[in-house]
Parts: sequence; C-alpha cells; structure tokens
Amino acid sequence: MTHACRQPRPLPLRRQRGAAVVTALLMVTLAVVVVSGMLWRQQVQIRAIENQRLQAQATWIERAAVDWARLILRDDQRRTNVDELGEPWAVPIAETRLSDFLGASLRTDVAGETSFLSGRILDAQARLNLANLVTWSAISGDSGQVGRVATIDQTAQAAYGRLLQTVGLNPSLAETTARFMLQAAQGADSSGRPAPRPLDSVQGLLALPGYTPEMVAVLEPFVIVLPERTLVNANTADAEVLAAVIDKLPLERARELVRQRDRAYFNNIGNLQTQLAAVAPQASSANLGNLFDVRSHYFLVYGLVRHERASRLQVSLIFRGEPLGAANTTRVVWIQDADRLPDLR
Repeated sequence: MTHACRQPRPLPLRRQRGAAVVTALLMVTLAVVVVSGMLWRQQVQIRAIENQRLQAQATWIERAAVDWARLILRDDQRRTNVDELGEPWAVPIAETRLSDFLGASLRTDVAGETSFLSGRILDAQARLNLANLVTWSAISGDSGQVGRVATIDQTAQAAYGRLLQTVGLNPSLAETTARFMLQAAQGADSSGRPAPRPLDSVQGLLALPGYTPEMVAVLEPFVIVLPERTLVNANTADAEVLAAVIDKLPLERARELVRQRDRAYFNNIGNLQTQLAAVAPQASSANLGNLFDVRSHYFLVYGLVRHERASRLQVSLIFRGEPLGAANTTRVVWIQDADRLPDLR
C-alpha cells in the first residue's frame, strides 16, 4: 500500500509577518546607511569647496598686502634717499582686523567671515648677500670685450668666514660655499658635468656638505641670497653683519656702533667712517664705499593672513629700482611660503 506524498505545511501567518517586518527593517537600515553616506560625502565636498574658497580669498588678501607694501616703499623712495629703521616701512604690523585698515564703510565680516592681517617689511640688504661671493670680470681680446669670467671674491669670502665665526660656526665653510657658488655661476665644466643648481635661498645651503638645519637656522637672520651683488645697508644691518664686513671690528664694538646709529642714523658713508673711527679706531675703514650704502633696493615682505579657517603665511622679495618719474619702480622678484613671522617687536 503506497502512502500519498505529504505536502509541506505552510508557515503560520504570524511567522510570515515577522519575517516581512525583519526584511523591511533591514531595507530601511540599508537605505539609511546609503543616504547617510551620501550626505556625509556631500558635506565633505561642500567643506572642501569652502576651504578652497577661503584659501583663494586669503591668497588675494595676501597679494593685496604685498601691493600695499610696495606702495609704502614707493612713497618712502619719494620722500628720502636714506633707508633706516625709523621709517614707516620698518614698523611691524601686529595682528589687526582687515576692516580696521579699510574703514567702516568697507566690511570684511560678511556672513561671519573675519580677516586678520599681520606682518612686517625687512631690509634684505641688512644681511650678508651670498651672491657677493662671486664676481664677474670682462675678458678683453684684440677686438674688444669677448666675454666674462667668474672668480671668487676674496673680500666677500673673508667677510662670510668672520660671520660664521661670530655666530659660532665653522669659518672654513666660507671657502666651501664660495667654491659652490663659483661652480654654479660657471655652468658645466670642461668634462661636461653639469653645474650645481645656484642657490635661491638660505635653505639651499643644506645641499652643501657641512651644513645642518640647525646651522642654517642660526645663519638665516644674517644671510640672504639675492639675484645680484649688493651693498650692505649700514643703517639697518645687525652688529653681527657689521663685524663681519668690517675687518678688525669686534662684535662688542659693532654693537656700540649700532647703538650710536640708532640714535642718529647715517646720512652717508662719511658718517659711518666718522662713527667707526670714534667707536673702533683699530677697525679697517678702507673701501667702505665699496661695501656699504645707506639705501636699499631689496626688501622682504612678510605677511600672515587669517581668513576664517584659512591661514596664509608668505614672504615676498621686492625690488625697488631708481625712481623713473611717476612710473612703478617696484616689482616682485619671488614669493615663497614661510614657516613663521619674524619678531614683530
């Protein structure tokens, strides 16, 4: 006798409803996760766009600050032929709301956005210019001048050696640096080997053997690399630089010379010679006119802009040429990001 095949008993209605509820909850949870992820990605994109906008605005404020500094330098050039630390360009700007510069009629805090500006202008020719380590001389032939040859400037090398010794570093690095600068200026040698890349900043000294980041940090307030050979401004140079450039001038006597200068700045190199003879008669006063000046053409403009969440700190090298009537006599040589503002005191 055969038994009929038993049909599976259907699930109770209550269990079917429970499974449907669980499935519905899982679908809702999945939908919530998907939507939350989409909203989070959208918020991230919106935040990124806002950050880009704030950075762009901070950059434009920074550019405006550089143009303002150029205006100050041009105005100073019209008023005097001497650059010294008592002039308006040398006054540092503590952090100030940008609207305080623009006036009450021009607001910069729309929609809660606030902008702050701080910075200062420094005389780049107050420092020892490493470009002075190399000098160029003309080569003459039967038909006149046929080219130029680069050589190490022994006077500049000796000055750099004295500076290194003054700040507690190895003075023999002066010769190493001068040879590097000479190789970079000459280009490829006779064997065809490419020349090293010329220095464009003090940080480039790290490419030379013997220099460390700590040493470069010590040198940075006293050394710079400019596009051409320059004179040192006797009105703005620190005592360490004066002691380096002027042979047989001890550092303590150089500091006394700076104190005398701060009371009455030098109008010309003759004033420097007079004060030097009084403060340090043993110091060498020969060729001061070939080493010093009382005016400058290169300036460093530091600017820190805080615009909402965005922050921008840059330093610009400004060249100020000879006045040409009403023409623009300043130009930006380069702009670089900076690690910190110089002391605003």
